[in-house]
This record gives sequence, C-alpha cells and structure tokens, in this order.
Amino acid sequence: MFSPRSPGGPVRHTLAGLVWALTFAYLLAELVTATAWTTGYSFRRDTISDLGVTVCGPHECSPLHLVMNATFVALGLVTIVGAIGFRDYLPHGPRQWTIVALAVVIGLSTAATGVFPSNDGIVVHFLAVLPAFVSRHIVLILLTVWLWRQRRLVAVWSALCAATGITGTVLLAVGGIQIGITERLAFYPLPAWMAVVGAAIAAAPLRNALRQRRVNVVALHSPP
Repeated sequence: MFSPRSPGGPVRHTLAGLVWALTFAYLLAELVTATAWTTGYSFRRDTISDLGVTVCGPHECSPLHLVMNATFVALGLVTIVGAIGFRDYLPHGPRQWTIVALAVVIGLSTAATGVFPSNDGIVVHFLAVLPAFVSRHIVLILLTVWLWRQRRLVAVWSALCAATGITGTVLLAVGGIQIGITERLAFYPLPAWMAVVGAAIAAAPLRNALRQRRVNVVALHSPP
C-alpha cells in the first residue's frame, strides 16, 4: 500500500507505523470518557471538546477529563513523530517538508486542545483548535495530489478522507445538523487516515516475511 522511495530505515518506518497505528486508541478514549459522564454524553449533540471540560456544569460533567485531555496531547505527539518517521515517503524537497511542517502544526494544535480545555476560555480553546482544524484538510488534499501517480491506493484513501473532512466542515459551518455528528465528520478523517496507513506500514515486514516463506516453500517443492 505504501512503500518508501528510500530503501533505508526499515526499522524507523515500522516503528513510525506502530506509532500511527496507536491512533485507533483515540476512539477508545472518547468512548471511555463519554461513558463516565454523569450528565449523559451524546455523540450527536455534544462536542468532542466537551469530553475535556474540567469543571461540572448543569449540562456537562466529565469525571475522566484527564483521560481525554491527555489523549489530545498524545495524539498531537503521535502525529508529529509519525510524520517525521515517514518523511522520506515523499520526494525530498519542498513537498516533503511542507507535509512535515503541517504535521507539526496539526500536532501542536491538537496537543494544545488538551492543554486549554473549552471551559478555560472559549477564545483560547478556539485559537488552540483552529490551526489543526484547517491544516488537516490541506494535508490530505496535498497527499492526494502528490501521491496520485506514485501511490494511487494511498491517494484514493487520502481523497476519501479529505472529501469527508471538508464535507463535515461545510456542514458544521452551515448548521442544521447536530454538532456532534458534523464535528466528527470534520475531525475523524485525519486520525483514521493515520491509523490505517500506520497499520499497513507496520504490517509490511510480516507480509514480506510470509511472501518470502511462500516463495521458499514453492522452491523447495519444485522439481529440479
């Protein structure tokens, strides 16, 4: 699905893949934190940021807010580490460092979401969220364009995630659909992209080993 141009660094690529595959744990963190809500959390009506509120109000109380906010920070770090580990999957030069730079912006902004929860001030929280909210769609669009000829399957996956995220953003801006749904349509595509690509790359050594084993078995049983 996704093989580097450079033959070097296979261990680094595998480790980076494992790091990005950990993004699957983000959904578990949301589920666990939401389940602990004492006022009843709704994935349709309530925002993702509501899971990180550190004080209780009449309509929101998140006893496991530390879990959610720590997950935001961890997701930000995972985004940066994985992007640096996979930097040579793109041609060296401006394209490569544009993706890495945007990944750093997304990672820092995502981490800031957990450091500055919404109840600490909606303006500060919005400023923390905004860079990642914008940059995530740009990254997916650039990956779609830049990988279309070399890695078509990854480009198609990137395009699907980009289209979903942009659709969610438009619906979020227009309104009329419950915010929990539209916000997740806008937010989930990039973590989903990272998790799938990371898992595919992390599993590559195992696939190669199984392929080589089949070749050896066929060679062993072939007539001289």
